[in-house]
Amino acid sequence: MEPAEILALNLIVILAAGFVSGAICRYFHFSSIVGYLIAGAIIGGGGLQMLQTENHDLKHLAEMGALFLLFSIGTEISWEELRHVGPWILIAGFIQLVAVAIPMGILAIAIGLPWQTASLLGASVALSSTVLVFRALHELNVASSPAGLRSVGILLFQDMAIVPLMLAVPLLSATEAHSNLEFLRLAIVTVLFLTTIPVLAFMTHRFALPLFSLLRSRELLLLFALALLGGGCFVAHMLGLPAAFGAFGAGLILGGNRFTQQVDALTLPFRESFAAVFFISLGGLLNLQMLLQDPLFVLIGFPLVIAVKTLGAGLALKLSGMNWKVSLKMGLGLCQVGELSFLLLSAGMDDKLIDESHYNQMLVLAIGTMILTPGLIRWGVRSLHDNPELQTSKEEKPIEAREAVREAVVIGVGTVARQVASRIEISGADVRFVDLNSVNTYPLIQAGFRAVTGDATKRKTLEEAEIAHANLVLVAVPDDEASVLIVKNIRAMNRHCTILARCRYQRNRERLHLVGADFVTDEESQTALMLINMIEKLSESAAF
Repeated sequence: MEPAEILALNLIVILAAGFVSGAICRYFHFSSIVGYLIAGAIIGGGGLQMLQTENHDLKHLAEMGALFLLFSIGTEISWEELRHVGPWILIAGFIQLVAVAIPMGILAIAIGLPWQTASLLGASVALSSTVLVFRALHELNVASSPAGLRSVGILLFQDMAIVPLMLAVPLLSATEAHSNLEFLRLAIVTVLFLTTIPVLAFMTHRFALPLFSLLRSRELLLLFALALLGGGCFVAHMLGLPAAFGAFGAGLILGGNRFTQQVDALTLPFRESFAAVFFISLGGLLNLQMLLQDPLFVLIGFPLVIAVKTLGAGLALKLSGMNWKVSLKMGLGLCQVGELSFLLLSAGMDDKLIDESHYNQMLVLAIGTMILTPGLIRWGVRSLHDNPELQTSKEEKPIEAREAVREAVVIGVGTVARQVASRIEISGADVRFVDLNSVNTYPLIQAGFRAVTGDATKRKTLEEAEIAHANLVLVAVPDDEASVLIVKNIRAMNRHCTILARCRYQRNRERLHLVGADFVTDEESQTALMLINMIEKLSESAAF
């Protein structure tokens, strides 16, 4: 057959296998990633031999799945959340990576492997499955708990660490004469590349997003996201960096804004399709006959990886402030070998650092530990159900002002804001108003109130409203993105005032808390409560 025909046939087989395995995993509540790996092992060269793996075009399509995966991880990381879990990322994430990679690397050297190969295998084992763990923590409603946030911090550190680890692969395979020079060049290029990411993120937020708000076109937003992803990968490749670096950077540029979830939804079909190709292709490299030749590796390596990774994650969580009981049981949920490990292993195979047998053994460890992960996390959380470290902190703190309310500023003059302002005025406080529209502020000025007409996202407008002297600030603008920026500026200008904020969508409550709001309410939750109340009243009637 022609190469194009071989590629088409491989894709048909992979997509059909992905559909069947995905449906089975969905029914039995297993991870789809595990299903893809097992499906690949069944139809691959070590199983039914339905794939012709020598086709290089298929390999390129599989690599696109990894790029989409890293792109989606980048979009899920917002800059506010990154600062919020920053200490846990730097402390717990680094400790976990070192505490697992070094012992596993030493063990690999002890069995006779070169230090370069041992280093690669140790780093690969240290990486966990972000998708699997993050989903399990959310399903158990502990992702926002103190222990959950620290676990998420470790996962985020691993996601970001994959980039420098992949940069180190060519250095491990380089000759001694060229390694130092190559390392210096890659270090300089990497720093330059990294410095452009926040600049491009600012420019995208400042110029591109207002354009998309004006055009209101999902097609154009999708084309922009794909062009940014492709451009980031191409620039990284031209600079001698891994294309995965560019994909992750493109995700960071589009992350943490009001279009992030829309971009994620629009790219979901591409990401899931290419991810199926990626993981099934990886699973296709599994050779069960090689396992039968060395069964002791699985019998010894499997519990060894679980033990070392649990202890490494437990140590990291303990040093970040958890007690040992919580640390070890939550660390048990990070004991799997993750999907990003195969990016390292694939790069290692390309550079001749590892061979097919090493890859095959790691694949078995990954599949086995991933299958166990959901059950281990569920057991660990349930055994700690009454522990305060797993209690998600909701907004249950008493509604108290930071200081006596003498001056209040209301930003956004709508019906709700007017009613709240009237109640504030009754208490004896001086009330000032800020609104973008002079039609709203003019009647207030005529009534004798102090009102400022201007954009509250600008510090100059907030200075006009004397925000630095206010004890209480109510932010009631209809745009959630504007609310986040306003609260951020207010908190920077006044550290002591109490900030009350209103937002439209429940998902933005945490963002407002992170940038400085003391108390936040959202329209979605309030609407849901009102509708539930109506349903309860209807259920009491005879007609229900």
